[in-house]
Amino acid sequence: MRGFLTLSILATALVSTYVLTTWSFPQRTFGFQIDPLPALLIVVALRCPISTIGILSIFGSLTQSALSTSSIGTTILPLYTLGFIVHMNSQHIAFNNVGTRFILGASAGAFVSITSLCILLLSNQQPLFGWFSFWQWIATAGMSGLLALVFFPIVNWLNRSVEEQPLVAPYDTSTRIIRGPHIHG
Repeated sequence: MRGFLTLSILATALVSTYVLTTWSFPQRTFGFQIDPLPALLIVVALRCPISTIGILSIFGSLTQSALSTSSIGTTILPLYTLGFIVHMNSQHIAFNNVGTRFILGASAGAFVSITSLCILLLSNQQPLFGWFSFWQWIATAGMSGLLALVFFPIVNWLNRSVEEQPLVAPYDTSTRIIRGPHIHG
């Protein structure tokens, strides 16, 4: 059943990346594009095995690169590093509070943005970087926090929907059958 959970998370990543990449309102109005992958990866890292984190970071990064003009595979390493760190420390993170979920999502968005910028600078590419980039970084982090609040219930629902449910017996299971020569009354 974990395969179905992984496939449904990948479908969620594909749909959310497509919708938020093609939605041009934030780009035209505020000057930044919304990235759903850090928020989704935080939620997946807290709920799923490490293999799902690796698959999501590769698939999500390549999907986002195909749908936008960003460099191919730039966010694979930041997404996987983020997922690995959160997954290894998931037992120490209390994510039941709404504020904590927002902070986790916002810090994930900020971390992925900064590490992607560092990867671009180390690979001798010339990203557009200036004072306006600081506004984009803050806004991207805030939107990742809001998206984390959206993705937590979705992944919880997906996780509950694919759990193995106990079979309901068509008869009363508390009845005890006694076999033997004596009838007990």
